[in-house]
Amino acid sequence: MNVEWINPFIRAANHVLSETVSFDHAKLGQLQVDEAPYTTQDVTCMLGVSGVLSGSVFLGMPNSVASIIIERMVGEELPVSDPLGESALGEVVNMISGSALRFLESAGYTCAITPPVVIRGRGATITTAAKKRVVVPMQYDQALMHLAVSLQQG
Repeated sequence: MNVEWINPFIRAANHVLSETVSFDHAKLGQLQVDEAPYTTQDVTCMLGVSGVLSGSVFLGMPNSVASIIIERMVGEELPVSDPLGESALGEVVNMISGSALRFLESAGYTCAITPPVVIRGRGATITTAAKKRVVVPMQYDQALMHLAVSLQQG
């Protein structure tokens, strides 16, 4: 996978999480390639990408981080299982991906995104056309999140 496709998602995640939930700029961990077909975080927000590039984008986090995001997005404490809470989490990954796609489009990669899906629980099986995901650990003062990008051309 081309690193040129991943950097826009990192840049967008930093911007969106800073603006919407007041998370400071992330310290990036070591990039990893993951081929496991299952979720490794308590909550994973996922959406599809189609167009010149196709695949999936994932944002994984512990329940505690999901709760912080929900409270800051909605303005009140809600459980992760609440439909409004799930919607808030999905919206965050939607904003990140939409912003990243603007960066990619300026580089000649025109793509569209699918509506987000929120998966609760570790160990849920996820299959994607591109089996490998590049995982970027993103450490914020408040939390550790994992951004995973699985894209291929065509």
